[in-house]
Amino acid sequence: MNRKSIPTNIVRRLWAQCGGFCQNPNCNKYLFAEVEDKAVSLTNVAHIIGYGKSGPRSEHELANRIDRHGINNLIMLCLQCHKIVDELEDQFSVEQMQEWKATHASKINSLFDLPQIHDEKILLEQVNDLLYENRVIFEEYGPFSTQAFEGLSGDTYTVWRRRCLDTILPNNQRIIGLIKANKGNFIYPWEVYRQMMKYELHSDSFRDNCLLEKKVNDYKLFPKEFDDFVKQKLGIAIEGREHKSEEELEFRQATVLDYIEKFLANHSFIKRMEKLNIAMFDVELQDGRNLRVFATNTYFFTEYTFNQTIAVDPAVDAIICSNPYGTYTLEAKELCINHRIGLFTLKTFMGAIHKDGDEFLNYLLNEEKYRRISDSQSLLRQATVPSEFQVYIFGSYLRKELYKDIDLILVYPTETESDVISSTVESIKQTFNDKLMLLDITICSDIEYETMSFEDDNRKRLQ
Repeated sequence: MNRKSIPTNIVRRLWAQCGGFCQNPNCNKYLFAEVEDKAVSLTNVAHIIGYGKSGPRSEHELANRIDRHGINNLIMLCLQCHKIVDELEDQFSVEQMQEWKATHASKINSLFDLPQIHDEKILLEQVNDLLYENRVIFEEYGPFSTQAFEGLSGDTYTVWRRRCLDTILPNNQRIIGLIKANKGNFIYPWEVYRQMMKYELHSDSFRDNCLLEKKVNDYKLFPKEFDDFVKQKLGIAIEGREHKSEEELEFRQATVLDYIEKFLANHSFIKRMEKLNIAMFDVELQDGRNLRVFATNTYFFTEYTFNQTIAVDPAVDAIICSNPYGTYTLEAKELCINHRIGLFTLKTFMGAIHKDGDEFLNYLLNEEKYRRISDSQSLLRQATVPSEFQVYIFGSYLRKELYKDIDLILVYPTETESDVISSTVESIKQTFNDKLMLLDITICSDIEYETMSFEDDNRKRLQ
């Protein structure tokens, strides 16, 4: 059952309205939790009028006129509240949930009441203080910090994620808000406002990559020119940007080499590793294969980064995002696979080299596989599934990083009524669809299930 995803600009506006908190006024739970070294999103983008003909509140008079994926029909709730309002739909009307959303958004806006400032120097001093706070956090804990490359416990990344959510994102919002709120207090055209526009593009991309599961492909880097402009207007001395950039590049490249060699040089499946230049390695594996490996310290590897890499070396076999926080867009991963090039984090590469062909290119870490199983079990618990039913998950979702859909098997007792089976299937689909996950469900009786055979059996029981 396919359905379009909610557009990024809509999700962005929803996050702005909720401020990171559940919009149920009786809950207001913070929508992120810290589990060990990871920040986990607890949020569901919930439909006020449910998706489909049988979705929650779908009989409301607005059902046939409203855009189900539009901003006016969506609300940010924690997992628990989402389950409650859908299962007890009669107790939570469309009008009540719309009121929740409007009241919550007003409260969030009131927290960011922005002063009217008529002195440009005072305004820019406030902006500079916020930029400086962001910079200190980035240099101390960010993806290119010394701690990021030297720390092995994961604590640095945890602190970085927390500071992104509780400090950098609000600071970015306030910087942009201050300038926009005071635009009318200065002579048009106001150069401060024009310079801020590039910063806003970066801020939007940074927020999306912090909050959304799907990373933004066209990621806008921090515009150093904006920081320079603010300091120049305030008469603050600026470091030699060109010299500073060269120092940073040398540091990052040297650190990447140390990081790569630290983890790969003694890998049991690597027979020999030769450095060809600052970023290229020739890696000979124990099974006789040779891989031409390109190591990049890019924070977000995108389709644009891929084109740059291929321009440097079209014969590359594998690309490693070696930055400890580094990741890549799914579009870039798919592009690499289509070109028969492996795209990995360093950790994934160390496992993938044991595989060959498609298993190498689309390798899935065991920990990611078990996370997917755990997430699927959590989703299934939100659906209404009779205890005597069995549910299995299998297929490419548990085998490949990029997959087409999620394969489930629903096994029911032979004497089960057809309407019970139908309602169970619909409940499962609704729950997974709310997370924009494409399902392929095989439905069979327990007797039929016993006769089924699987060519490459990787079934895991969810219930």
